[in-house]
Amino acid sequence: MSTFPTLFSPAKIGGLELKNRLIMPAMGTGMANPDGTVSDQLYHYHRVRAAGGTGMITVEIVAVHPTTGGSSPAIWDDRFIPGLKRLADVIHEGGAKACVQLWHAGRQTNSKVTGLPIIGPSPLPCPLCQEEPTVMDREMIQDIVESFGEAARRAKEAGFDCVEIHGAHGYLLAQFMSPYSNQRTDEYGGSMENRAKFPLEVIAKVREKVGPDYPIIYRLSGEEQVNNGLTIEDTKKIAPILVQQGVDAIHVSIGLYESLRYTVPPMDLDRGFNVWAAEEVKKVVDVPVIAVGRINDPALAEEVLAQGKADFIGIGRSLLTDPAWPNKVQNGQYDKMRHCIACNQGCVDRLLLEGKHASCTLNPACGREEKFTFEPVTKKGKVVVVGGGPAGMEAARIAKDRGCDVVLFEASDKLGGQWRLAGIPPKKCEIAGDVEWLIKQLELSGVDVRLNTPATKANIQAENPDAIILATGSTPIKPSIDGIEQPHVRYAPEVLEDPAPIGEKVVVIGGGTTGAETAEFLAEMGKKVTIIEAMDDIARTLGPARKQFLQERLKQYKVDVRVKTKVKKITAQGVELDDQGKTAIPADHVVIAVGVQSVNPLEDELKGTAPVYVIGDAKKARDATCAFYEANEVARSLFR
Repeated sequence: MSTFPTLFSPAKIGGLELKNRLIMPAMGTGMANPDGTVSDQLYHYHRVRAAGGTGMITVEIVAVHPTTGGSSPAIWDDRFIPGLKRLADVIHEGGAKACVQLWHAGRQTNSKVTGLPIIGPSPLPCPLCQEEPTVMDREMIQDIVESFGEAARRAKEAGFDCVEIHGAHGYLLAQFMSPYSNQRTDEYGGSMENRAKFPLEVIAKVREKVGPDYPIIYRLSGEEQVNNGLTIEDTKKIAPILVQQGVDAIHVSIGLYESLRYTVPPMDLDRGFNVWAAEEVKKVVDVPVIAVGRINDPALAEEVLAQGKADFIGIGRSLLTDPAWPNKVQNGQYDKMRHCIACNQGCVDRLLLEGKHASCTLNPACGREEKFTFEPVTKKGKVVVVGGGPAGMEAARIAKDRGCDVVLFEASDKLGGQWRLAGIPPKKCEIAGDVEWLIKQLELSGVDVRLNTPATKANIQAENPDAIILATGSTPIKPSIDGIEQPHVRYAPEVLEDPAPIGEKVVVIGGGTTGAETAEFLAEMGKKVTIIEAMDDIARTLGPARKQFLQERLKQYKVDVRVKTKVKKITAQGVELDDQGKTAIPADHVVIAVGVQSVNPLEDELKGTAPVYVIGDAKKARDATCAFYEANEVARSLFR
């Protein structure tokens, strides 16, 4: 009997039967061609995920009209059908059903992106996009209604098994539905019934175009998480009306652009934090309900389904991290399944802040499926990996799984390095879990791990390696501050390792991510903490969602944050600021967190021994995304 009997039981949406209850929701990838056609990159991204065992794959936001769009695929013209058919076909070949999400951004975009004036229900700019939309008149409304219908027709012609109408996240249909963005006084504004008129017309047109038996899913935000936005009580009134109009399933998400930290929730939010909203909607409709939001564990997914809180589970970022998540779970390979840690770095931050295609910190092969293939080695070479941090463990794991003999030297008595320390501060247990996962994989695959073994040229050469991977990491920077040698001065890593000796009053010098998280770690223990940061902001490298939650907790713990401030001197009593001696802050301990620098003592020594590869912080002090990327880049290419 399966450990997860409900999760892997078949179920229907309308007349469409899915082999299990797992659905990959639509997620923007930035992988479409500039003209909106389907790229080879997008094709291979979906090919890999469809083969992973998920019941249905939903292709990301697909533009129904030229006034939306950007880096997403398009469906507003018949010329897009062949590429979309290619996607539907490869999803089917992988054993999943294929869905496509029909979308219009409304005011949540810019004319620089669309090349056309943006549109919306009212002349209210999105607070983030900050461009006033052209107010849609009745003719324009009917044009968009028709475009949704035609888009659905094209989706059906392309071979998709169903469509999902995007009425969530503050996009155009939600803009009409919500009093937050709809200030109209005509028949499309005012009462809830009037605000729902446009979405209901869209549903009716889609139904007309696809016929009576073709499944239609409607995605909505259970709550918008903004003042005057839609609440769960509003949603519970709206959902039955949508079903009455012909919707076959309701997908309950959360938020809009201003509350994006809930829509794409980071590790700061609990797993399954939004399930309650799906449960509430399920009470008022008689069609299947899809729950979504940080459900990255199969036991939680099974519990949600078994307790009747939802009928299907949306797992999104989990399939970026591990496309074979469903197959591994169903086949009892739970130990091999890698959890999404909800760091948001490789996916949403990379997409929205850097303008690059979505990927995954833990799985750089995401979006690079053609480049980062996983093939057995052509010869069984021996690899010595120096350093048991994230880059070293990942490289050792991959090289071993590809068929190499692997020895890993770690100077300390623990694996994990900076990655293990990163999992210690509050709300970061997902990272601690990934460290344990990596350690388990090294054990399962049989990597020869040698703890308490500092690597030297002699003991590396004694292994007669065919390749050497140096992942020796980094060490804290020691700033030039008068008094830094005093005994009550500590560095962030040793404080995270052992906070017991730290006194009640603490000054943290350095307000980067490490400094800010170390400050929170100590403040949560009840200590009085001050952060001193020379720049004009703290945690500058942290993505906006995680940063906002962190800042709120620092405020809750009454951490004194001082930016644009420098320390002149560390004294026995605390620190003196660089303000002509006006300010002294008392401290029992001073914690240094001003960054790290590479440790790479072996590269020059080892030249001529065997091919040497330097990865992670040993190459240059950066973040975990770079460490995992370089580990994959090297370990996947050895002996090919």
